[in-house]
Amino acid sequence: MKAERVRLIVVLAVFVLAVVALLWPSPDQNYKGLAKLFQRVRLGLDIRGGARLEYRVDVEPGVENPSQVVDDVWTVLRNRLDSAGYTEATLRKSFRENHSFIVVEIPAATDTTSAEKLLGSIGVMYFGQVLDESAIDPSTDPRLMDLARIKRAQWLPSRDGKVWYLVRQEIMLVKDLKLVSPRIVTASPVPETRVGRFGYKVTFELSSKDAEVFKRITQQLVVPESAVGTAPSREKRLAIVLDDVVQFAGYVISVIPDGKAEITGNFSLEEAQQLAAILRSGALPARLEKVSAGWVAPLLGSDIVRTSLMAGVIGLILVMIYMVIFYGVQGVVADIALVYNTILLFGVLAATRSILTLPGIAGILFTIGTTVDGNIIIAERIKEELKAGKSVKAAIMAGFDRSFFTLFDANLTTIIAGLVLYYFGTGTVKGFATTLIIGVIGSFFVNMVLSRLLTDAFHSLIRIPKAAERGVES
Repeated sequence: MKAERVRLIVVLAVFVLAVVALLWPSPDQNYKGLAKLFQRVRLGLDIRGGARLEYRVDVEPGVENPSQVVDDVWTVLRNRLDSAGYTEATLRKSFRENHSFIVVEIPAATDTTSAEKLLGSIGVMYFGQVLDESAIDPSTDPRLMDLARIKRAQWLPSRDGKVWYLVRQEIMLVKDLKLVSPRIVTASPVPETRVGRFGYKVTFELSSKDAEVFKRITQQLVVPESAVGTAPSREKRLAIVLDDVVQFAGYVISVIPDGKAEITGNFSLEEAQQLAAILRSGALPARLEKVSAGWVAPLLGSDIVRTSLMAGVIGLILVMIYMVIFYGVQGVVADIALVYNTILLFGVLAATRSILTLPGIAGILFTIGTTVDGNIIIAERIKEELKAGKSVKAAIMAGFDRSFFTLFDANLTTIIAGLVLYYFGTGTVKGFATTLIIGVIGSFFVNMVLSRLLTDAFHSLIRIPKAAERGVES
């Protein structure tokens, strides 16, 4: 009795969470009627369309392998989109007019501005040396512009635009001592704890290769704490530059040998999280220049989508009718489990904000078969136990116990295949893998928990096979 109560609580709790995830208010209010139940499930490019951005990759002159740089930019953008949950986004490389371009198409992005925020920084990040600063715009003062040419540096604004810094990439003019597009291993926002500081800072750690270069840079720029602010130390400040904006400028008071550092600047939590995400996903090895921004129409026509959904609904109804005709009460149990698993699957998609594509719908239809197969195996096993002369309750217990490892192994191998598809696949292949994995896990849950609960509840309606009845009578 206690086990049944636990199953009931778990089943109801999971169901409520799935429904809440589906019904939770969504910023997208374009859905009407029954479609509102699925308004939090994001649709892919093939079903709904999305934002389209085109960038030109500005590779620095003299680079030995420009195509490799373009490939690296593509990889960084792909990582950024994946980390933001947009695994269905597509990225294409093209070459024309002696320039390389990358076209990004992001499903479910309501406008190009939000799409650009997902991509994050499109400029190069580097560590530089601060040589001077100014409170006025250097472009209005010829003397400041002359100073930049003499110092072989450039004027860059601070994050708030109130200060301009004269920054040079090559540290202390030491040949090749510069760190451009460093590889960041970890980055995370951390609350400021020092007196006089507010908001958040971003701590990060460089890869071992870049950490060694960073160590040499800090050795060149290190300033004793007692000398901070003096005239000789003005040209020995470290700048962290991103998108041609100085994110941080300060003194290095000790050599940093392990590549662990921080960017301070009274960031808000949102700013710190966004900067940390950009650092984690990778710094671009080349600058991107936006060429165009617009909206891409659905790749599939509405008729194709409607036909596919109709085929799925018809197939679902036929399967449910078949189960009731051939398995009676246990067929009804299987049908309830089927509906439950479908709601559970959409609830998970809504809660995780996963993107649903047409191949994803195919994955959902595949899990219908998985759920039904599990219930058939259990029903046949219970029937065998009844033929062996066991009571209904004993047959139910034995049927579920002996089906457990069979279903566990079958579902586990399917999940492994789905994980391989998700890891090595791209775009819509990942969409199929996502719904497949969620659906198979859900089907195993409903087979072992919900179906057990319902079968125990309806055990009095299960008919004992005639052969088993004759065996008991004799």
